[in-house]
Amino acid sequence: MLRILPLILIGLIAASAGTVYATSVSVSTTPIYQAQNGVYYQVTGNLAVGGNGFTVAQSSVTASSSPVAWSSGGTASTAITAGDWVYSVTVTLTSSTQASTTYKLTVTWNTGSGYTQMGQITFTTPSSITAGQSMNFLFDTGTTSFSAPDGIVITIA
Repeated sequence: MLRILPLILIGLIAASAGTVYATSVSVSTTPIYQAQNGVYYQVTGNLAVGGNGFTVAQSSVTASSSPVAWSSGGTASTAITAGDWVYSVTVTLTSSTQASTTYKLTVTWNTGSGYTQMGQITFTTPSSITAGQSMNFLFDTGTTSFSAPDGIVITIA
């Protein structure tokens, strides 16, 4: 009996671990951005910038007119086709950001055959700067599938 007891305990632990794992799985219908490594930032203008990763476009969107006027909490985009992968970038104003200044936000990426431009959006900062205000910029990759990027370059100039 003493030889069987450890086997029974191991069996119970394994069974309960499988049950705990299975009950912790959840499904989300909201967009989830996939993270990636190898993002390089070239930023001028005292702006804080972050790449948010990729998600699949749920609907088509017309490109924002250029230059985009700053809209705290707003979104600007290149033309987006439903079903394409979209890359998201967040730009945040700092206390040192210049007011009423126009910048070009460019995203280039390398999926294995060299760097190519994913897109470019021109935007203008507001006439009065409030540090911490953010805006989201979306770039259509132009494809419904791709190899994981070898690198991404986000430039604001």
